[in-house]
Amino acid sequence: MKTLALIVIVGYTACASAFTINFVNKCKFTVWPAAGKASNGQPDPSVKFGQKLDPGQSASFKVDDHALGIRAWGRTGCDANGANCKTGACNGGLVCTDAGITSHALLSEYGFGDFGKFGGQRTAWDLSYVGGTINIDTQLSSSDGQSVTCRTSNCPANQAYNTANDYAADRNSALGGTYTHTFCP
Repeated sequence: MKTLALIVIVGYTACASAFTINFVNKCKFTVWPAAGKASNGQPDPSVKFGQKLDPGQSASFKVDDHALGIRAWGRTGCDANGANCKTGACNGGLVCTDAGITSHALLSEYGFGDFGKFGGQRTAWDLSYVGGTINIDTQLSSSDGQSVTCRTSNCPANQAYNTANDYAADRNSALGGTYTHTFCP
């Protein structure tokens, strides 16, 4: 009986997977990274993250591989509580409650996708500033070697969404990957 219980536990653990977002601050100023979930533009408080990163610091956050509508971004010029930010502002202070809907900043976006015979189950990801601005130069790289970079001085359509149909910015990677969101690469 103990063997069956162990098999069930191991099987459950193998099915539960997550991807990781690593935030790295290479800027000469403090950045307050945030993450949230807003499937179909509706904030969902089940996924939320916020932290203060001084220059040279980093932090990580795990998200279920099957989640949809995950967004991450950096905020600048915030007060001591992580609120009232000059760029990337959100509702909720250090830990945003609106999943970046109000940030008007450069976002990294992630979501589960089943590409069928063209790759199977994967994480789709990109950078986007549709309806917003590039508030911090950003590079997003995946553990499989792909990367995109968007700077205020240069951000081509194949690196980040500027309009809703910039599909050249789309990327996808295997489930369980690690994504490094670097501020000021």
